[in-house]
Amino acid sequence: MADRVPAAADARRYLSRKAVVETEDWDDLKWGEHAHAFTVAHSTYGGALEDIFQALIQARDNGESYETFAKNLRGIMERHGWYGRQDKGPEDKDYINWRTKLIYHVNMRTAYSAGRYRQMLRSAEGRPIWVWHSKLVGKNRRQDHVAMHGKAFRYDDPFWNSHYPPDGWGCECSVVTQSEAGAEREGIEVLESGPDGKPPALVEPDGRAVDWDKFTPEEWRYNPGREAFAPNFSKYEALSRMRMSDGRTALRHVVDRYRADMDQTRLTQGEFKTLLDRMNEKDYVPQGILYQVGNLEPSRADALMKEGVNDSKVMADDKALYHGTADKNQRQRLSKEQFEDVYRLFQEPERIFENQTPDHSANGREFHFVKDNGDGRNVYSVFRLKSKASALRLVTLGVIEDSYAGERWKKIW
Repeated sequence: MADRVPAAADARRYLSRKAVVETEDWDDLKWGEHAHAFTVAHSTYGGALEDIFQALIQARDNGESYETFAKNLRGIMERHGWYGRQDKGPEDKDYINWRTKLIYHVNMRTAYSAGRYRQMLRSAEGRPIWVWHSKLVGKNRRQDHVAMHGKAFRYDDPFWNSHYPPDGWGCECSVVTQSEAGAEREGIEVLESGPDGKPPALVEPDGRAVDWDKFTPEEWRYNPGREAFAPNFSKYEALSRMRMSDGRTALRHVVDRYRADMDQTRLTQGEFKTLLDRMNEKDYVPQGILYQVGNLEPSRADALMKEGVNDSKVMADDKALYHGTADKNQRQRLSKEQFEDVYRLFQEPERIFENQTPDHSANGREFHFVKDNGDGRNVYSVFRLKSKASALRLVTLGVIEDSYAGERWKKIW
């Protein structure tokens, strides 16, 4: 099945984009910070951290086995005289073997998992049901994880924000996708988190209730794929305190790498909804990241081209998206249920108007994409066009009372 093909390119992208940050303890970085920064405990001495990171990149790019990586890592340890702790040396083979396996498996599993997450988001419009697959035999089985085997949540359920494999040290669970029809045909149980965001009650194979507070260890209570794709950098407090060799904070390095990676990335519906859901959080702080949120359907693009709009791309930065969702009064605010409608509005607006007398004409021409909200109001998005050579750029979006009647508005579609 195509759904099971490893997302090698996305896994490589996840790993190689990380900033290398020295720490004394692994949990000096918290939760989502690990999705953007590579560190190894006790890495503030020895000068080996960058070489370890490059060895992981090489292993990921070349598909190296653990044995090959372990051989390379031991060579790095010997060259730098670094074995992870100052009280350890080459004679402590059990410790070195344990440490080598930990570095390899944690980083490779999270990279693969994050790559799969991004891959699944891209296909979420057609395959929105995500099914948990547990490790049922061998070591590292957890009875509460086994209880989840074959259970599913929709891709946009908050369950996946904090319970996404690897869901703890040594966790080898995974996630596959299904269409709604396929899930129904196969009898897959699709669960739903409650209004408080907590998953429903489940029973382990031995008859005990799953304790959701213990299902995921605290240090793993985040989704590496979601954090890599849709971060809230305002929560990355440890990275904001750490200084790199150039004097800038580690967070600044991370944000710059993210911006370069995401610049003008065209979002699918699943990606857009996930991103907008994160930006809908009140503590989200925009960073000026630019995304391609749409590509106009050809007939609408043709109608705008006749008006001098020569680029069919629809662009938006996170400031405009945040302003259009979280930074709104209740009457104008879009609900999370409307996020998919907004994505379709960017591609196929029901109506398109140009504001003939914009309040700020120096900022460029102003276009409104409009959709009937079903209650006498309109879901709308406002775009500006700086020049014929530029793309439409989002200013804001929301719900509005305006009927778009009168001489001010020129209807284009």
